[in-house]
Amino acid sequence: MDRKYREEQKGFPMAKLRTLALLIVVAHGIVAIWHLFLAARILPPPNNNVSWMAIILLTPLHLTVAIALWKLSTKFTGLASLIFFLAALAADLYEHFLHASPNNVFTVAPGNWTAWFDASVYVLLALEILGCSLGILLRGDRARNNKSDPKLKSNLGKQGTTPSSSKFDALTA
Repeated sequence: MDRKYREEQKGFPMAKLRTLALLIVVAHGIVAIWHLFLAARILPPPNNNVSWMAIILLTPLHLTVAIALWKLSTKFTGLASLIFFLAALAADLYEHFLHASPNNVFTVAPGNWTAWFDASVYVLLALEILGCSLGILLRGDRARNNKSDPKLKSNLGKQGTTPSSSKFDALTA
């Protein structure tokens, strides 16, 4: 039976959650690259160049995560999304809110591009929180679906719920 068909039979279609997670990864990649160009505009020299190394690393990373979200089983899709977006969220929070640096949103030098830079930081933060939430939803939906799977139910009804007196005597002896 086809994976997408099985997922659609379980209530909320998992394909929709996967597609939404995939769109968030793509949007995050686009905003992250835009953010690098904005950072080059607001940082003082000599740090006011676009980091092409960061762009070269970010592009395949986002592409790899997008492929993983699309191709992995439901079991690993939520985990991949959660790990990727938690790592991005931690880096974003440290770099732009906690670390005392020129690109901290609280200490950015005022200029023409400051508002755009701050906006890109908050958009990235929102996308990362949304990605983490989707990862949790994907993991939680899998757990709920497993509980309703008849193969995973225990055999308590067949075995009985209380031990027989001979078994009880053996336990107390």
